[in-house]
Amino acid sequence: MQRTNIVRHYNSGSIFADFIGELKPKPMKKNILLTILSLSMLLGASSAFAQNVEMNRFNKASLEVKKNEIKLFPNPTISYLNVKIENSNLKSASFTVHNIIGNVVEVPIEKIEENNYRVKVEDLAPGYYFLAIRDKEGHFKETFKFLKRT
Repeated sequence: MQRTNIVRHYNSGSIFADFIGELKPKPMKKNILLTILSLSMLLGASSAFAQNVEMNRFNKASLEVKKNEIKLFPNPTISYLNVKIENSNLKSASFTVHNIIGNVVEVPIEKIEENNYRVKVEDLAPGYYFLAIRDKEGHFKETFKFLKRT
């Protein structure tokens, strides 16, 4: 017999997941709380599922598009590290590479196109490095870790 999950809603406000044939309810994982909450609202449930704290985790701000999303690839890398900046309004980004102890390492950085850059790391020794990206106007400052392999 295949075991299927059943979701039980208790009027006390608790959510439990249970297997058919088992008597002990188990606390449900948080990653499916939103799905059950959405289904409950669609079906017009009369009582609240979750506490207010859980509801606030899914507010409008968490669903908005993130500004200045940075992607480094491939990571780990052998010769070049590509940097892609999405949803950005950065006008003049500057890049600095630091070794694991914080010393600045000089590497050539090539602008491929708008918001796409290539960092040449093939001459670096294998190990972890940090890429600091700064906006010259001072509105954006972030540092990312990458691994240089042989």
